[in-house]
Amino acid sequence: MGSFRDSGSDQHVTLLLGAGASAASGLPGWEELAVRLLRASGSVPDQDAAWLLVNRQDPLLVAEAARRRLGKRWDQYVRAALYSNLNDLSPSPLHIAAASHALAGDLGESTVITLNFDTLIEDAIDEAGDAVTAEPRIDDQRPAGTIPVHHLHGVASVRESQDVVLTLSDFNELLGDPDSWQQRLLIACAKKGAIVIAGTSYRDPDVRRWLHVALAAPDASNALVLLARESFHVTRPEFDQIKEALADQWSAAGLTPVILEDHSDAAQIIRELRHLHAPGYRAPQERAATLWQAHVDSFQDLQQAYSDQLLSDATSLCTAFNVDRLNATLWIADGQGNVARYAAQDRCFRSIDDVRHVPSGHDSQWIAGRALGAEATVFQDLQEGTTSRWGTVFATPIRVELDGLPGIASAVLSVGLPGSAETYFQSTAMWMDTTLDIAVDWGERLVASTGSVSRT
Repeated sequence: MGSFRDSGSDQHVTLLLGAGASAASGLPGWEELAVRLLRASGSVPDQDAAWLLVNRQDPLLVAEAARRRLGKRWDQYVRAALYSNLNDLSPSPLHIAAASHALAGDLGESTVITLNFDTLIEDAIDEAGDAVTAEPRIDDQRPAGTIPVHHLHGVASVRESQDVVLTLSDFNELLGDPDSWQQRLLIACAKKGAIVIAGTSYRDPDVRRWLHVALAAPDASNALVLLARESFHVTRPEFDQIKEALADQWSAAGLTPVILEDHSDAAQIIRELRHLHAPGYRAPQERAATLWQAHVDSFQDLQQAYSDQLLSDATSLCTAFNVDRLNATLWIADGQGNVARYAAQDRCFRSIDDVRHVPSGHDSQWIAGRALGAEATVFQDLQEGTTSRWGTVFATPIRVELDGLPGIASAVLSVGLPGSAETYFQSTAMWMDTTLDIAVDWGERLVASTGSVSRT
């Protein structure tokens, strides 16, 4: 969070979200979108041929072939390619974080910009806001009483399309206008305060140009790009090998790189920005370490109490999941990139040294680690032939709120269950409220164990 202290974020924050934000909601990235359009237009005979073309060329150029074939039906097919195979379209954590940031201050204190065609940020604002609504804009205007979401590349919602910028010729046309509304908007934003970029690979030629011009102004503030390992689909050891070069290339482009592990880290940063300059502010990792240390110091006192509580929770969970038996476990983040198996309903650990630590993150081999890294509820079927007596494991993150600051996912409740995950997917309504209530109770209990009081 120290990267943001002198960035101008205390004056004004512009949030610029790219395709990564919507990919987390199930929408396709540029390559997948180009492949879908090629197949729908009949430009190629099959999926393999489509990927062969996309993998060897710029997707923006590849999309030209589909557009040529589809003609007047182009906008219709773009929407179909975007939203096909989706049973549910919900805002991602990045959308929700951006909406929360925009709603937390006075109108005009922040600016929301997206490179995406969808209106998921607007949906997140409308769901969270009481009297304030969001409005998709393909200009730099700010209508009174609403939160505008500026779509630099146009809008293609499930209902309609407008000014979609997708092919190479679209981008060339934009680049030919030195006074485009997009350029004016980014120049104005750079003068107001920090620009925070998340979920983009920065491949769009127009955005590179606009930001270069905006940041070249003598009174421009800083632009920071949130780079999550999750976006690069590499392991931790692989990321360690490339992240220095990654940081250097973004610095050379005039932006401040902020290296992260998971997309959820980027969402947490956005939630933190309005609190960063408050007296006594502590970053999320510091707060997580405080929570862990409190549980280390009180280990002997809490073991039996936590085990008893998990046993009590198991009774409620058996009813919710409609099973005769299960096993509940509490995991707590240690503030160092791991999550520790702190308590279980069926045992008490004798020493803190007996507690097992496993890596957390979106690609952790442990379900508790993945739930914490993704800040999402996850299921995992266990392979037949393992020593486990359970068929599947359910895990849900537990958020804690310390010091009056935004909640952080600092613990996980995992539950061993009989049967397969598919069985429970079909009865979500039965167990969802119960598990959420138990997770909220644990969040308050964990905070109370530190001697602090959580917000409600």
